[in-house]
Amino acid sequence: MRLDIDSDFAADRRGDVKKYLEKRYNTNNMQRVFSAGTFTTVKIKSAIKDIARVHKVSVGTTNYLTAILDDDMSWTDLMKLAVTDKRIYDFIQKHPSVFEEILPLFGQARSAGIHASALIITPECVKGERVNCYDLLPVRKMGDLLVSEISGNDIDAIGILKNDVLGIQELTRISDMLLLIEREYGVKYTMLQIVSQYLNDEKVFELLRQGHTQGVFQMSGQGITRYIKALKPDNINDLIASVALFRPGTLNSGSAQGYVDAKNGLVQPEYLWGTYDVLKDTFGFIVYQEQVATLARKIGNLSLGEGVNLVKALSKKKLEKVQKFKSKFFVGAEQNHCPKEAAEKIWVTTEMAASYLFNKSHATAYGLTAYVGAWLKAHYPMPFYTVILRDCDNEKLPAVMNEVRGVDGTDIVKPDINISGRNFTPDYKNKKIYWSLSRIKQLGPKAVDYIVKERERFGKFTDMEEFIRRIFRQRFVKFKNWDDPADGYTLDDEKNPVNARIIRHLIYAGAFDNCDHVGSVCERYGLLKKAAEMLGFEINPNEVPEGMENKHYFWSQQQIALAGVGSVDYKRIWNDLEKPVSAKNTPFLEFSELDSRYLTITKAAIVGTIMEVSEKKYKSRRDGTTKRFGKIKLQQNTDVAELIMWDNSWSEHKELFVNNEGRIIAAVVAVKWSDYSERNGLQLNRGAFITDIK
Repeated sequence: MRLDIDSDFAADRRGDVKKYLEKRYNTNNMQRVFSAGTFTTVKIKSAIKDIARVHKVSVGTTNYLTAILDDDMSWTDLMKLAVTDKRIYDFIQKHPSVFEEILPLFGQARSAGIHASALIITPECVKGERVNCYDLLPVRKMGDLLVSEISGNDIDAIGILKNDVLGIQELTRISDMLLLIEREYGVKYTMLQIVSQYLNDEKVFELLRQGHTQGVFQMSGQGITRYIKALKPDNINDLIASVALFRPGTLNSGSAQGYVDAKNGLVQPEYLWGTYDVLKDTFGFIVYQEQVATLARKIGNLSLGEGVNLVKALSKKKLEKVQKFKSKFFVGAEQNHCPKEAAEKIWVTTEMAASYLFNKSHATAYGLTAYVGAWLKAHYPMPFYTVILRDCDNEKLPAVMNEVRGVDGTDIVKPDINISGRNFTPDYKNKKIYWSLSRIKQLGPKAVDYIVKERERFGKFTDMEEFIRRIFRQRFVKFKNWDDPADGYTLDDEKNPVNARIIRHLIYAGAFDNCDHVGSVCERYGLLKKAAEMLGFEINPNEVPEGMENKHYFWSQQQIALAGVGSVDYKRIWNDLEKPVSAKNTPFLEFSELDSRYLTITKAAIVGTIMEVSEKKYKSRRDGTTKRFGKIKLQQNTDVAELIMWDNSWSEHKELFVNNEGRIIAAVVAVKWSDYSERNGLQLNRGAFITDIK
């Protein structure tokens, strides 16, 4: 019997759970709780490289061969590939001794480690005698931890309890959101209360149907967001099903799309003989492992335990066990008067699906966790986004920021030296979230804490000049330039972590805009000069490129580059641009409009910042020659668009794009809807207006 318990806890409480288990079971001077060991094994690529090195085969030759292979290949797969791939065949013929020596090495243990979550709990007594963990299996010590000498799966198989104690960051985030809600609104919720009292809230599902999935557990990726929008969920079962359906196996099999079509009434669900009661909630599709076990019991008279073992045998392709269950299934189907043709079809469908099906209890846990996050977003967006932004990496920030304004009018604003701190700071009354000082480049936690401590002790800063005087109030140090690492000191001779470079970045980030009553971002140039003067030097003429002092987009770009927040007024750039008469009346396109299927504009003016540039190849159907085209990712603040330039247009304008990431370009483009990406794409045709902004 296999004993395996999976438990998910808030990431910051996993250590507490481990301590509890140790306190609970390590009693009477007995050691019963320890970590599961892991072993990495020799894969096909590393085996070839190791043996080839011994036989002095050149590294280049070996790398050429292993680049063809997949590391998960078995020895049989390799031999089959050698029959069809001349490169592998030739290598074997030339170096037969290498392949002779790979087989005994392949699959052997290479290194030992510690399982990320699995804890082992051994029984207190065996056959009436008290035992310690090392009486039952080999244990080693790694640092301060006791670790099993055999892997977690092997421990599982011999009947010793394996407890997977996994720390889930999402649970920590939800806990933090609930604390913020209680603190600000005086309302105390629990996850259990939300899923039991507020389940199937229409506001939640409408939010998800609109694609507002950022920060929602398991549902914030681009692929699953598109799937959720197509699914149009209106109940919790749809969310649970989406967790199980949006997986490679179900996507490739067509079950995921079939579920969507049936759910939305585009096709009529089909039910084979006797399957309606089992599959009615999933529109005739087998979605969960439990459904396989139930079908095996209901149609084929297998016991529930045999149904569970059938799922395991099918998923692990243990053919001997599968064959035993198959024979019993058809005997039971005949006893239940199931037509033979229907029984065969049910078995084939089950056999095909079992390899990729998801456990319903697991999907339910994930679906309910996702629902709780979406419910908090729908009803308490400020606490929700405050926590999500705190934990969001730079790559995902634009997508989150782009969504925020569409949910209850919440806005993210630039940092304020008198409000912002280490984390994002919510202003519940005005529905604003102030940017974190820690997100500004080179402002480490010590510098941020030093600034906040000064503000809390002596009050808000009246302006930038007072800020500088207070931060360097004793033994004032004169800096040579922004990069001078000279340090100031506090009254207690504690080292001051704030330097000239930090002052510069705070100015560029807009942190002094409110206290200095900055009306235009261009006025930050005056703050830069004043700060440099107070710190003991004059700014380098190259600090701001010639002609950029009064360009609003330059200052906005610097703010975005150094702080990660801000916006460029791209439409203003287009309006101020000198352009040909043919382009003057062209409507300006905001990238946020590209998601609309009903966009009527087919020709538009755009302005955007170059993010990524790639050159692609294709073979012309007309003459068979290889053509090249450009694919460019453009950005308008938090919105992104893809611009395609075909061969003639690409060869004419590629110098504007290649190695020019960060440059702003303006152009007149064609706009066309794509069913594949489910949004409008842009295309620059030959001879169309295009220029860069300097």
